[in-house]
Order: sequence, then structure tokens, then C-alpha cells
Amino acid sequence: MVHFRTVVVGILSVNCHIVWHPESKDAYIIDPGAEAGKIIAALSELGVTPRAILLTHGHIDHIQAIPELLSKWQLPLWCHSAEQSLLLSPDNALLPWMPACRDLPQPVSELPQLPGFEFEVLHTPGHTPGGVCYHFPGEKTVLTGDTLFKGTYGRTDLPGGNQKQIMHSIKKILFALPGDTVVCPGHHASSTIRQEKHSGIY
Repeated sequence: MVHFRTVVVGILSVNCHIVWHPESKDAYIIDPGAEAGKIIAALSELGVTPRAILLTHGHIDHIQAIPELLSKWQLPLWCHSAEQSLLLSPDNALLPWMPACRDLPQPVSELPQLPGFEFEVLHTPGHTPGGVCYHFPGEKTVLTGDTLFKGTYGRTDLPGGNQKQIMHSIKKILFALPGDTVVCPGHHASSTIRQEKHSGIY
């Protein structure tokens, strides 16, 4: 069974998730949005070694710490293939607060698989074309990025957003997960699939 640590980073309070194996001490970093030093400190406190960076999606608030992390460790970076153009776009910025990232590497095409980690990648477009969620069935946990939050869902009025797609992603993909699955979103507090499914919001 793997473990999770959430590090809240950046001016938009992004939930960066560290997922690590208690025996190997290997870890994934998911959505390193900002404040690389804070993420590095959490990894050190846990005594784990990052082996790859995974993204739920490529928006600037979820990726700003990547260059500094890669200057410390040589890590593969993975996102869905439909997300790469957004990730690497010079327009992927929130000016004047978040300029576009420079020196981002080309993401790897194959998801880096670490021994002892059992999870599935769910393609959940709507907030962005290549948005994904990471479902860890053994831990009854899903990391939903900006697809599903507690009591709401991700914006669809940004470039690449699609209201019909995000509703399909939530109702047909995420709501098909067991009700006691913990929802760990890209911002704010956690929830459960059951709580969101019966909220009447969607």
C-alpha cells in the first residue's frame, strides 16, 4: 500500500501530491505547482526519493516547480499526449503573476511505472483536453486535479475547456468509482465520490 502527502503550494493553493512506497521509498511527484523548496523539504522529511513527475493537466499553476525540481533530479515528466501542446505553449501563463515556464522538457510518451504502485490513469477531459485523474484502488483514493473538487468542478471557460466533456468525465468515469473512494483534488479540501455523487450539483 502506498502513502500520500499533500503539499499546498503557490498563490492559487495547488495541492501537490507526493505518492510514495513505504518499503522502496520511491515516490511520484504529482502537480508540482510552485515552491519547489517546499516540495523538496517534504520529500526530505519523508525520506523518499522522487522517480518521476506526473501531471493531472498542464495549466501553469500546476507546473511552475518543474524546472527547479529537474535541476536537482533527472526525472521523467509525464502527461497525457493531448495535454502536451498546452503544457509547452508560450501562452500557458497567468500574467503578471505566473509567466510561462521556461526550459520544460518534452514529456515522455510512456507512463513511468514504479514497482509496488498499482494505479490507473483515467482520461477525464473537460477542464483541459488531456486532463487525467490517478485512481489508486487499493488505497480507495483518486487524485482528480481540476476535474472534480469538493462541491464543484473545474472551469470550462478557459482555452480547451468543454462543459459537455467535463460532465461526461465526472458522471460516467469518476462517479463509476466506488462511493467510498476519497477524492483528492487539485485545490481545496478532499471529499468522497459518494458525497459528490449525491450532492445534486452535477
